[in-house]
Amino acid sequence: MSGDNSSSSRDPHIESLSSPTPMLEIELRATFIIVDRNGEVPMELGRIISHVIHKFPLEDLINDGNGAVSDMFDSMRIPVQPSKVEEVAASAFRLAVAARDGGSKVLRMRVKVDAVVDEVPDFGNDDTDEENENEDEETATTVDTTAENLAKVMVEGSGKDCPICLEELAEGSEAVCMPCLHVFHDPCIVAWLNKKKRCPCCRFKLS
Repeated sequence: MSGDNSSSSRDPHIESLSSPTPMLEIELRATFIIVDRNGEVPMELGRIISHVIHKFPLEDLINDGNGAVSDMFDSMRIPVQPSKVEEVAASAFRLAVAARDGGSKVLRMRVKVDAVVDEVPDFGNDDTDEENENEDEETATTVDTTAENLAKVMVEGSGKDCPICLEELAEGSEAVCMPCLHVFHDPCIVAWLNKKKRCPCCRFKLS
């Protein structure tokens, strides 16, 4: 007498397609502290905050957490000590193992780091050489047009600073809003876009 084997003859490929790969999100907020070391006493020139959410398959963090975390810091141009990489990787490993064994699909951990640097990091280094050459050729002729096309907003409320110069965005004054919703003084973002057509906060690239 033959039984019904339909319940035990599932196609593993179809089942794997229906189950999303479990991921761990690392929300990394880096504060770049720009310091002038030319004088007798180092002087802080300003700060820029970069805030990015990175997504990793659990197995990547379990099998090579140090490598994955090191690549994450490198992608954001954050200089860190090996001990910091190991600390973040160890925490990510514990969360990844717990998620894998417990069946959780998505988890998130938050990491904050301060990085003292001599100049503003070049967030555009991940472009190809060809893209960089084209961008350099186009920047001089398009930056003014790009800035003009950015949204102008009225600053509401006090206590908000321009991420580039760190000076206050005065309540009631006009500021420039990037498509990624970060807000700057008009002269500050125009000067920035003369160098790189990316948001200095989140690396959003202007088309």
